[in-house]
Amino acid sequence: MIRVAVFLALLIVAKAFKEEETQLVSGTASFLLIPAAFLLAGPAKALRWLRAVESVLKSGPWRYCSAVRRPDAKAGAGTAVQLRLGDGGDDADWTPVLAARTWRRRTRWSGEFEHGAWFAGNADRGGVIALPGGHGLMTLHRQ
Repeated sequence: MIRVAVFLALLIVAKAFKEEETQLVSGTASFLLIPAAFLLAGPAKALRWLRAVESVLKSGPWRYCSAVRRPDAKAGAGTAVQLRLGDGGDDADWTPVLAARTWRRRTRWSGEFEHGAWFAGNADRGGVIALPGGHGLMTLHRQ
């Protein structure tokens, strides 16, 4: 928000100067436009990620699950994991391998997920996983 305010202030200053000095100020504003666009890309990406999380959470309830990291499986962008919904069962209850990641597409997988987590979404296509209390929120995507 501050970045946008600084950019708008530069544009207002450019309009306030005389015609001779306008070229310097508008050149500076144009020069700062490119870095400002890159600096705004991160927050925009985070907002898109949050909207995706919101739509998943609106689609269904949280369900208890066991999550296991799969180091033998490859995940394009994220950590390869499998889920087993409910409190137990046989091997048929495991989901396909899913890629777990944060909005930064980092692979911060905590071992705490393997002691129990909460899942919302479609087990075959992906969804959202979190530790009890809503901590460690990550999205799960199909490989």
